[in-house]
Amino acid sequence: MRDDLLPVLACPVCAEPLARTAPGQAGCANGHRYDEAKQGHLTLLPAKRRALTADTPAMVDARIRFLGRGHYAPVERALADVTAAVPAPGVVLDVGSGPGTYLAHALDAAAPHGGTGPAGTDGPDGRLGVALDLSAVAIRRAARVHARAGAVVGDVTERLPVVDDAAAVVLDVFAPRNQREYARVLHPGGVLVVVTPRAGHLAELAEATISVDPEKERRLHDSLTPAFVLASSEDLTWTMDLSAEDVHDVVHMGPSHHHVAADQVFRPTTVTAAVTVSTWTPAG
Repeated sequence: MRDDLLPVLACPVCAEPLARTAPGQAGCANGHRYDEAKQGHLTLLPAKRRALTADTPAMVDARIRFLGRGHYAPVERALADVTAAVPAPGVVLDVGSGPGTYLAHALDAAAPHGGTGPAGTDGPDGRLGVALDLSAVAIRRAARVHARAGAVVGDVTERLPVVDDAAAVVLDVFAPRNQREYARVLHPGGVLVVVTPRAGHLAELAEATISVDPEKERRLHDSLTPAFVLASSEDLTWTMDLSAEDVHDVVHMGPSHHHVAADQVFRPTTVTAAVTVSTWTPAG
């Protein structure tokens, strides 16, 4: 973990900022200590939390392969464009980051903000970022996804291990949402970017994937108001010519992985992608 990112992170026990306390160790002023993994990430989970299902190694590998072939490039470009336009100080926080692919693209577009934000907001070459996910497997990969990124095993459904107002941009790409915590960690001038699937997303693979809830848009609005105000919404639709391996990977990189037989055979096909990229700003 980069030393200049530690002040952005908060102790999951007492919420105090972290600092370097020894080589390979971080801690807070109240004496709570956290060992850094050999891959460079920290585990900052609350002592008591609900049992949740995290991404498996097979799911993470499938996601890395699929995204690495550029099939979701329109989403990556949209996230990069929004991030590059935000003037507020702070890090890019990718919640439910998986292996950090989207964060890496956003950081590539994020120049130094030039402001006087808290410690840990900028590196010498641009804005810093934090990947946060419940899956230790995914975070081990995210820890090395970008030179200006740090990675944390954390739980989006609980208090985030991030200090108040630390994020200029919060990314939520196909991830659960935590309205109260997003409002707490986002700078007053910052932007929350949410990517959600629309009806018709991966429709050609309907038998092997989880269908999109027709109430998705209403549930998104309900999950973020009244703390946030919708600033913009863009629907992205494109077609993907997928090989048999691509189809396997897009099915197995998400929750559908748990419902599909491991030996199911897939064929090459053309698949529709349909998502909404919405931006939200703090209310009042």
